[in-house]
Amino acid sequence: MTWRFCLFGLLLALLTAFSVPTATADTPEPTLEAGAAKVDIVPPFPTRMGGYSARDEEFTGVSFPIYARALVVRNEDTELAVIGSDIIGVSQSLVEDARASIEEATGIPGDHVLISATHSHSGPSGWQERSHYGEEQNEPLFDFLVERFTESIVEAQENLRPAVLAFNKGHLDDITRNRQGNNTVIDPDVSVLKVQEPETREVIATLINFTGHPVILGSSNTLISGEYPGYASKVVEEAMGGVALFTQGACGDVTMRRSGDPHKEVERLGRVVAGVAIKAAETAEPVEDAALFSCFEQVEVPLRDIQELDDAERLVEEAQARVEEAEAENMPAAHVEHIEDLASKAQNTRNVAYLEEQLPGLLDAAAQSSVHVMQIGPLVMAGMPGEVFVEYALEMKQRVEASLGRPFILVGFANDYTGYIVTPRAAHTGGYEAGISRVSHEAGRILLEKAMNLANMHADPAE
Repeated sequence: MTWRFCLFGLLLALLTAFSVPTATADTPEPTLEAGAAKVDIVPPFPTRMGGYSARDEEFTGVSFPIYARALVVRNEDTELAVIGSDIIGVSQSLVEDARASIEEATGIPGDHVLISATHSHSGPSGWQERSHYGEEQNEPLFDFLVERFTESIVEAQENLRPAVLAFNKGHLDDITRNRQGNNTVIDPDVSVLKVQEPETREVIATLINFTGHPVILGSSNTLISGEYPGYASKVVEEAMGGVALFTQGACGDVTMRRSGDPHKEVERLGRVVAGVAIKAAETAEPVEDAALFSCFEQVEVPLRDIQELDDAERLVEEAQARVEEAEAENMPAAHVEHIEDLASKAQNTRNVAYLEEQLPGLLDAAAQSSVHVMQIGPLVMAGMPGEVFVEYALEMKQRVEASLGRPFILVGFANDYTGYIVTPRAAHTGGYEAGISRVSHEAGRILLEKAMNLANMHADPAE
């Protein structure tokens, strides 16, 4: 009896030793860790505010604090990071210095760090070496932002813990509008990537993507504010916990519908966006998808053909004469509006020609553009450096879904500022954006196709 029991035990031990499930021995489940942090980026010294060339005043106070919010995600092979900051934009030199600092402090490769801005028109400005408006660089602010961006990633990395991801989206059809007089296209998606602990479901971070110009407070405001994106982040954080990063979509031609007291509108619209984001996040189903990749590439794009200043001024006079003629002849309102858009384009083209004459090389810098494609679990995203027109984002969402079976978001104001990236249609019909843009209407197509190629090469198709 005893020897039979011992033999049975030996056989059982051998079977146990050699019958380990293949998935555990050969193909372990991928592991994912994530951490998030936010740091205050209200400058502790006087500085100008961004967004309006006519506003020369330094900020006089703070409506509510602004932040750099950071998410760090890593699996067994890759570590990457995303920053969303409550400022007007970021320049190439600012991003290069911040990436170098972040890589030295954390070991995360610089080209695995996407740095974006919400495009708040009520944040500090002057960090860029030569802005769209010829503004001089504010060295203390530049250094301050590099330090704060680095600090946000360091803290997020220190907060790394096991995580799972969930994607979902809601829709908002009635708080934005296309500001091109001849266009009604918007992007209604409120896209959300929720990052949470696997067991406790504690929220680590919520990455939000929505499309709409944060220009509610206007040029007379001198109080620092994150505008509606910053307030939406605040509401989501208070409701769900964790850090809520807001990324701006392709808002080049999309603005917010608003009325009444601007500061109250910031809060109202922030709550509306936050409400849809919270609903989407709380109904999102976690997935076992720990795929990560990051690919950043410089892309040269063609510049606009800008006339010499004398020729540009002559075209402004001719365009204004056509407006006066149309009004005098009582032409249909839609026709007058179209002629006014062409006149606006001529006037702003004249402004670009003036800046190019005063600051040679201003246009050339815009030709050096970039795309930054990432995959974070179920989500594919592409960062582009400027004010992208919304049609490009809508097209990419359809194409990524068709080719990879995955959701997609376009993150504008990422890693640099190229200016307005308009469609061929907008270049033809005119308007402010087409006039002030520095790159050709071909630039958007070039950046879109580069981003699609990178996504199809590197992203994992959904199973």
